[in-house]
Amino acid sequence: MFWRFPAALLCLRKPSVAYERLVMTGTINRDLQQVTALPVFDRLHNDLETFVKSNDRFQPRRVELRPPNRLGVTPLFFRRREQEEKVQRALAEMDEDGSSSTGGGTGCVYHPLSRVKGLYVYGGVGCGKTMLMDLLYENAPSTIKKHRVHFHHFMLDVQRTLHTVTHESKSDGTQVARRTPDAAINSFDEVAQRMMSNVELLCFDEVAVTDVAHAMILRRLFHAFYKLGVVVIFTSNRAPDDLYLGGLNREGFLPFIELIKRQCEVYDMCSNTDHRLSDAGDAKTYLAPINEANTATFNEQFLQFCKGMPAERRVLRVFGRDVEVPAACGGVCRFHFMEICGGELSAADYSVIAKTFNTVFIEGVPRFTYNSTDVKHRFLLLIDELYEHRCKVVIYAQVEIMLLQESKEEFEAAHISSGTTAATEAEVKPITQEFARLSEFEREIGRSLLDHTDSAFQMERCLSRLCEMRTQQYLKSPHRYEEVSLSTEA
Repeated sequence: MFWRFPAALLCLRKPSVAYERLVMTGTINRDLQQVTALPVFDRLHNDLETFVKSNDRFQPRRVELRPPNRLGVTPLFFRRREQEEKVQRALAEMDEDGSSSTGGGTGCVYHPLSRVKGLYVYGGVGCGKTMLMDLLYENAPSTIKKHRVHFHHFMLDVQRTLHTVTHESKSDGTQVARRTPDAAINSFDEVAQRMMSNVELLCFDEVAVTDVAHAMILRRLFHAFYKLGVVVIFTSNRAPDDLYLGGLNREGFLPFIELIKRQCEVYDMCSNTDHRLSDAGDAKTYLAPINEANTATFNEQFLQFCKGMPAERRVLRVFGRDVEVPAACGGVCRFHFMEICGGELSAADYSVIAKTFNTVFIEGVPRFTYNSTDVKHRFLLLIDELYEHRCKVVIYAQVEIMLLQESKEEFEAAHISSGTTAATEAEVKPITQEFARLSEFEREIGRSLLDHTDSAFQMERCLSRLCEMRTQQYLKSPHRYEEVSLSTEA
């Protein structure tokens, strides 16, 4: 969970010192597993301080082996082709640890900053791993350029930047490649230059890989990042060896796992305690079941948030498409569940909604079946986006939070034994049918990272976040309305 700490409590000190200060002020409760994990965060804090005081800090951060960007039908074309082939040969000679095989390990291609070992911290939902990462992030040396981003947002931005690097638009609106096929391997060098030139400490929250396209590019992408120079902190609910488990062509993903293990210290939080559940309050931001009294309360709250002003239909523009908001007033909007989760909205659409509105009302939320459906996937994506942007959410549902999804036993008894499924055709539209209405670029950046095999975990995290979103600490946190983007492209 992402804690918002008063600036006075975070004065560039070690994470362990900042943690004790928060315990003393009553902001958090001491947790043994969190205390045990603090030394690994202190180690990285010390290593960053050592780096900023060293001469290595002044070494330029740039990718040396980078071929020209654009194709050219000129006499220089063959010279460019030769340069690209030299780059490929140089990259092919590299050892997996980033050193030249011809230099006995002395010609390391990674920037000295990348020698600072990052962190990969994993554990159960709500165990505090993100909070500890945030403590280090907030207390990192002041001269370190840093950025914190949700992994899903990061992958969307990678798709945008990679598309910009490799394609250009013609006057008729078509997209054409602007690099030779032999230069494709070095597209990631340019992506790294664009995305990471002003980032030295990169903090990833909620790392999960379920998309085969993303899985196949991560190793090359992060290899380019480390050449440029970066320290990375990952948080995840899965151990590195469990990432993309059972995924298509997983053997192509395994080098990325090995890269993580070389560049990061892997730490298991070993905690099953969800602090977000224990801190859940009584705020009336989740109403259930559906009845006359709760309907009146829901409508009254919406009117109060609108301060008596009439709500009107509003249209948001997302990648050239219109996203309709049926009722909006200032920073407040209202949807029926099927309007926001039953249609064809993507993660990119939900991100724009979360950035535009600080308060979102959702009515008619059903109880979900245990099996995976597109409707449930969209709901999980929606809650993730609203949570990351600290939106206030008022939900009117059929059942209480912890009953939002039927149990595995209920599902088997009601559906498997009878040979039927509760997922209707209206609920489960083929992905291909939905994406057919989008452009190729929209399909790339709007693709869901969720997978059927991860559905149970994603729902567990969603329920935990819904509980946290009722707490006073969350409700008092400011809305994160600014766009989360590492790219320099518009």
